[in-house]
Amino acid sequence: MDALYQKLIQIIEEELQEKGKTYTVGKFTGLGWLFPLNADGVPKVSLKQYEKTVNLYLFPKEAGEPLLPKYEDVFKKSNMGKSCLRLKKLDAKKIAAIRSLLQKV
Repeated sequence: MDALYQKLIQIIEEELQEKGKTYTVGKFTGLGWLFPLNADGVPKVSLKQYEKTVNLYLFPKEAGEPLLPKYEDVFKKSNMGKSCLRLKKLDAKKIAAIRSLLQKV
């Protein structure tokens, strides 16, 4: 999982042109990007490593509609939440989709 986590950090930082910052909200501690102007806010993009997956949290919208459901063919519905992608491995299709989603955050 460490290699996957590091690869995702690299992809996110390339797309967002920003270094991630560790943050904690309640019991959740993750790495975040695109924080709101007030320091108490939750970042727009977040990454957390778990034992079996690395979760990418983001909520991209286009014309007011959530974009994640449009990527079900790439990530499989069982690996997706409303704002979460649960990843066990990456391939070229997933990397391209993640980059596209990050550009719309």
